[in-house]
Amino acid sequence: MSTPDSTNYSEQVPIHGASAYKVQSTITNVKEANYPFVNLVRFIATIGIVFLHSGIPLAGNDYNVVIHKVNHIEYYLLLRQLFKFATICYFMIAGFLLADKVTEANPFHYYKRRLNILVKPYMFSFAIFIILLLIRDYALTDADFKWYDILKSMKFSLLYTAYWYVPNYLLSLLIIVGFARYIQSPYFGALLFVLTLFYTWYDVYSSHHTASHTTALFGFVFYMWLGVYIKKNNVVQKIKKLNFLYLVIVVLFTFLASNFESYYLFHYTHIRDSLNTLRISNQLYSVAVFVLLVGYCNKPLKFGIFNPRNETYGIYLYHSFFTFFVLPSVENWISYHYHISLFSYNVLGMIGMTLFNCAISYFLTTALVKILLRYKFAFLPAL
Repeated sequence: MSTPDSTNYSEQVPIHGASAYKVQSTITNVKEANYPFVNLVRFIATIGIVFLHSGIPLAGNDYNVVIHKVNHIEYYLLLRQLFKFATICYFMIAGFLLADKVTEANPFHYYKRRLNILVKPYMFSFAIFIILLLIRDYALTDADFKWYDILKSMKFSLLYTAYWYVPNYLLSLLIIVGFARYIQSPYFGALLFVLTLFYTWYDVYSSHHTASHTTALFGFVFYMWLGVYIKKNNVVQKIKKLNFLYLVIVVLFTFLASNFESYYLFHYTHIRDSLNTLRISNQLYSVAVFVLLVGYCNKPLKFGIFNPRNETYGIYLYHSFFTFFVLPSVENWISYHYHISLFSYNVLGMIGMTLFNCAISYFLTTALVKILLRYKFAFLPAL
């Protein structure tokens, strides 16, 4: 197991001793070699997640105030929209990989194994993140600290940072496992889709309430189910028969539609998050990207120094350390000591800083994860 959305096929191997690791890894690699797009989706979606979490120097200003003062902000929103498929693709690939497990004799045994694999490294990383957050917000400032500030920091981290994903994933998986007997029913999928549409309306379009997609506790179960359905009904082979040019056209069309919608929401509504993942146009765009990647990838790809299968979960857990703490601290230090302000209302400057921060965060996080895996630290699973 390497990511929160991968299935450890090796759990079926009744081998122990020194050779168990090699046998298990070989079986898992053979399984995934039949679906080479899995690692491609992991790789691109992970880059997208790091990019979307890579901020810009704000010099103490509120992000939403800043972007409303930037000329031609639509170019910045367009670039961010490019990667807004990542979250939904994560849930779809999760469902695809667990499809064979949720219909086994006792799927709850599988759920328990997932808990054992995912929770320990998650809690370890989450605890460090909370400590760093408290140090930044209280120990390094004059703010008064009270014990309930720990709960406030935990609530913020669980609902509005990357750490929302694993709890939401486990809740979605629990629903899929609990209703495993209905997993191939289109009616069950339709019910889950209605649930997603409720969150779409409530979190995006409601005139009385808008929120981040990270608070939609049941908003992504449908996409996990869709991944299961694709695997169970051999939809991958049907996708492979589609004309690749047509797939590209559909992706471009949905991408443009997503940009038009985000532009409208940004300029003409009260919504704070005009790039909310649960926008209708973005849901269509995300599925279109997933289908395109499946149709494109016909053989295993080489990723150079990167290993999406082993490193994705670690990058997910630790990239926020760099995007939240390290880079902002470095940028503030540069500004203070060298009187160089990296803050800018210029859209090209914003795009440049975001891309730079993303590249640095991704490479540094990958290096950290490689070290953690190499020395078997932080409870990260390595295969």
